[in-house]
Amino acid sequence: MQIVILGAGKTGSYVASALSKEGYDVTLIDRDMKVLEKASRDSDLATVHTTIPDWHLLESLLEEKPDLFFAATGDDQTNLVSCTVAKHLGYPKTVARVKSRDYLAYAHLDFNRLFHADYFLSAEILSAQNLFHLLVGSGHFSHGAVEMRTLGIPEHWDKGGTPLCDLNLPQELIVGLIRRKMVDGEGILIPRGGDHLLPGDEVTFVGKAKQIRQLHEVFRAPEPKINSIVIVGGTEVAEHLAFSLATKKISVRIIDLDAKRCDHLAERLSDATLINRDGSDAEFLRSERVQDADAVVSSTNHDGTNLLIAGLAKEIGCKKAIALISDVHYVPVLEKAGVTPVLSAEIHIANRIHAILQEETILSVSSICQDQAKIVELKVPSSSPLIGIPLSDLKLPDDLLIAVIESRGRVMVGRGDRILSPNDIVVAICSPIRVPEISGYFHAH
Repeated sequence: MQIVILGAGKTGSYVASALSKEGYDVTLIDRDMKVLEKASRDSDLATVHTTIPDWHLLESLLEEKPDLFFAATGDDQTNLVSCTVAKHLGYPKTVARVKSRDYLAYAHLDFNRLFHADYFLSAEILSAQNLFHLLVGSGHFSHGAVEMRTLGIPEHWDKGGTPLCDLNLPQELIVGLIRRKMVDGEGILIPRGGDHLLPGDEVTFVGKAKQIRQLHEVFRAPEPKINSIVIVGGTEVAEHLAFSLATKKISVRIIDLDAKRCDHLAERLSDATLINRDGSDAEFLRSERVQDADAVVSSTNHDGTNLLIAGLAKEIGCKKAIALISDVHYVPVLEKAGVTPVLSAEIHIANRIHAILQEETILSVSSICQDQAKIVELKVPSSSPLIGIPLSDLKLPDDLLIAVIESRGRVMVGRGDRILSPNDIVVAICSPIRVPEISGYFHAH
């Protein structure tokens, strides 16, 4: 498949690299020759240098029969106009990156139709959603009928080593992912019935809401309650995150040095407390008693600042310090310091575009565990060779687990005796290397 991307900034370059590694033919356009040269050194992709990305250039690229045009510059208006031009020229799918959530509100105007963009993607909203799920410890599938929750197995748990198939977990509950500390680092395991849990494991469970609520009783682990969050950096990510936390009645304080930004956020977020101060001032953080909050989230636009603030928060005694970062190389350093790293939205943008390209089968792709695992939502085609066979008998890779099945309005967890039917919606957990080939398992060859 052929992809054309306008804008070689952080988002455009990352998406271009990610799609190129998955075998797509990518053309990256930008006015900065240096960023194009760096992108072409790091990945196998074509680059086009232009001072003004006009319609003549986009028309000339139609000779390659592109499947998708992604406008990924840092300016919303440029992206929207570029998608309009590309669509009129004949590009089959157009995607616009937008920062303002005003373009995502359809109460008065349908911006997709107005600007001929098939999809709007907001990196900031995707980052906020990722942070929200990490803080509240859960996510939802199938319109809320099935929940995903991560739980630390307590040290006093006495059934370590018992195979999962013998644990007698509630019927509509399965283990979807195990994150385990090892001598040489950390391991991710997508389990089968013969695998087992150990004290200290961080385990992601998938199940009906009622069963999920029983988890803390099953493992005799106290259920954490989130009452208060401190966010340092009044970015768009912080705004979206604070809005989501307010829906859970969680108290939010946002610290930012820019007075105008604080005034803007105060108008947009009636439930949040805005503090116009320097969030990297350790003495100020102590005076605000941020250590009493359930978590401190550093979400400025700079990795270095986020590293510093999260480190300071941990140093003064915060229970949980989270740093939003864009460079995966920082992950092991942060984890050694006791800081929880959260990768910024470039990964999630690439996931979404991959799903758009494969939308006949793949409905969505998201990342968990710092992109060490993927959650893929798929539609089972009527010709699939997997139909009618119990899940336990399917010849699927060990690192691919069918976790949820939505069939004719009924939602079930993926236990071994369940079978797939035509047009079922499936939620699978898998290794990232399986995403490019996952559609092939569900189609007849």
